[in-house]
Amino acid sequence: MTSRRDSLCIFGDSHIGSIRKALNAGLVELDGLAVEFWGAAGPAFRQIDIKDGVVRPESKEAAEIVARVNGLGRLSLVADDFDGFLFYGARLRMAEFMVPYLHVLRDPKRAVSGAVMQAAAQHFLVSCRAFRIARSFARSGKTKVFFAPAPLMTKGILDFAAPKMPIDLYPFALEAEAQDRARIWGVFADILAADGITLIAQPDETIVDGAFTDARYAIEGALESGDAGHKSPEFAALMLGAFLQEWH
Repeated sequence: MTSRRDSLCIFGDSHIGSIRKALNAGLVELDGLAVEFWGAAGPAFRQIDIKDGVVRPESKEAAEIVARVNGLGRLSLVADDFDGFLFYGARLRMAEFMVPYLHVLRDPKRAVSGAVMQAAAQHFLVSCRAFRIARSFARSGKTKVFFAPAPLMTKGILDFAAPKMPIDLYPFALEAEAQDRARIWGVFADILAADGITLIAQPDETIVDGAFTDARYAIEGALESGDAGHKSPEFAALMLGAFLQEWH
């Protein structure tokens, strides 16, 4: 007699493509987990919402993309469909918060209190629809919920020192150290935990120059496409490894 496998839904946007590649390449194994993917790439992800506890695509176009991503005919989600949900990427763009706040933390002429940072982080989270979905599922008490925000921008793909780019706007972020990043991650982890969600933070060993992802984790063809956001299957494998440590 075989034991039941726990079920996991990996919910997200185009970032989940790197997870598929990592699993297909055998870079990481999710032993004991029956995995489904659910979500949509591009603008269609913004056409997914939750109403009365049910997550559905809100347009025909989005429904078609969700169907392709899932591949098993599941066009809606409720909390108890799976033993656990891993929200991956899912438009929670951590760079938009972390880079400015790392700059403030390192600026010798400025300071930010824990209360101010917590309030800002709470506002940042609530503005993300996927977080609101994750929070609804977690509060139901019917499933385990994990959230891995979109990673920091990859170094060397774009000219981040150009006018109005991150290094130009927030130069002190380049001086950030592990403890600075840990402080910010800690604020997010505490807020998420209060809602029953486990944060899966970007491993610090993947971060260079204070606030950027090491170029070794760039997506294939990143220089040609200018894609500093998406990451390689190797990066996804590290994130899944961090998730598995929390799952167990």
